[in-house]
Amino acid sequence: MFIYIDTEFTTLIARIQNTKLISAGFVGENGQELYFELPDNYRKADCSYFVSQNVTPYLDGTAEVVLSSYDAVTKLKAWVESFNVPITFLTDAPYYDWLLLHELFYRHGDYFPKNLAKNPLNVRSLRVETFI
Repeated sequence: MFIYIDTEFTTLIARIQNTKLISAGFVGENGQELYFELPDNYRKADCSYFVSQNVTPYLDGTAEVVLSSYDAVTKLKAWVESFNVPITFLTDAPYYDWLLLHELFYRHGDYFPKNLAKNPLNVRSLRVETFI
């Protein structure tokens, strides 16, 4: 099964090591969704001007979606594994979305879901775009 992922992060300009995950959304091909925001994962000073103007003002901020990075990765792992089928993430920005999520999976220990493919599919490739 495919799950489309999209993330918001602090900046496109910095090296990926200095880019911090702000939020992440997931939509399975079966319509199930998961979304979380990580206010403990970044500081406003980390954000580029663009992100400060076009991302952070629109965050949900409700208790249901605001999670610690530990709670977010625990919830994401449980959600992915609950499908009980092989999962592949789809992304249009694998060098950001995937790397930031991958870092999140391993920051608190080995939280990589057992049924998740080790690499996502880049939906910007013509072959995958045509398939979708």
